[in-house]
Amino acid sequence: EIKRLLQAKNSGIHFPYPLAKSVDGRLFKTKAFGNWTGTSVLKPTSGVNIGLTGYAVSTRDTSAKIQWIAKDSLLTFRRVRIWTESDSCVLQPDLGSEFSLVGQQKEGKFKYYDFESNTRVNQFILSFRSMGVGDQFILHGIELPAEENGIDYIDLGVAGAQFTHLKSRANLVLDQIKILKPDLIICSFGTNEAYNANWESQSYKKAFQEFIQQIQSFSPKTVFLLTSPPDTRSQNRVPKYQKEVIRVLAEMKVPFYDLNGAMGGFGSSLDWVKNGCFLKDQLHLTKEGYQLQAKLFVLALFKSWGDQTSFENLQKQVNQHIISVGIPK
Repeated sequence: EIKRLLQAKNSGIHFPYPLAKSVDGRLFKTKAFGNWTGTSVLKPTSGVNIGLTGYAVSTRDTSAKIQWIAKDSLLTFRRVRIWTESDSCVLQPDLGSEFSLVGQQKEGKFKYYDFESNTRVNQFILSFRSMGVGDQFILHGIELPAEENGIDYIDLGVAGAQFTHLKSRANLVLDQIKILKPDLIICSFGTNEAYNANWESQSYKKAFQEFIQQIQSFSPKTVFLLTSPPDTRSQNRVPKYQKEVIRVLAEMKVPFYDLNGAMGGFGSSLDWVKNGCFLKDQLHLTKEGYQLQAKLFVLALFKSWGDQTSFENLQKQVNQHIISVGIPK
């Protein structure tokens, strides 16, 4: 919904999530052939490098393939970027005769290959050309580079993960960010931390500050925006550290968006549950709830940008949405 509101709905990095025991993403359904091994930041002993997706899949099988099919039959594209590693050089990605390799870039251990087709397609097969013996190919996702100017919005995450998983186990994140050169990084952490009985505020705050400083040391123009966790009641539990997590995030010397406050503050999830915006687990929102959450966030974003016209138009949609689901303003 955020992508739709920012008119950036088809951009981003996509991943064959079923290979890492998750579910397909919004844009593609995937089918794998051959031998693949998947992992994520939730697995501390995988031994595989991980980037911003929080996932990685690897293979040593020269006949391995992944078929990518757009879920929307009307979606077509010409450009595909394959995110991998500079060490994955013996097995090189190949998208078939319809695509030509038109570019590549390397930064540290990270690398991507850019392919382009003469015709528009809605599916492709990722396979490999073997350039030697004994290496493996590690896939960190694919991207459909924008074909026109506009906002390029990459949304990534791992269900159940906390910021410390990203900080301690995603060891290729800095190299990937050096390639992406983002104007804005939005960090939406805190829900899983709030329910974690072992969460500790000072070490968490220190780790977050170090992460921000690391990135701004080589990308000083990159702006960070932190968001608070929403108000939740998973299994009817009040998250032990919800207020403390929000306090720590709000104290960081970077822009902060209080999603909890925008929802209505502590205890507001009860109104959202009553009006069909949360699933029965009271932790994950419904489609209706996520759409409203996205509108509230983008509304604040437009306001901070000083885009008064977009702000006023979206404000009307937000008011109508709130009334339609019966949530007090």
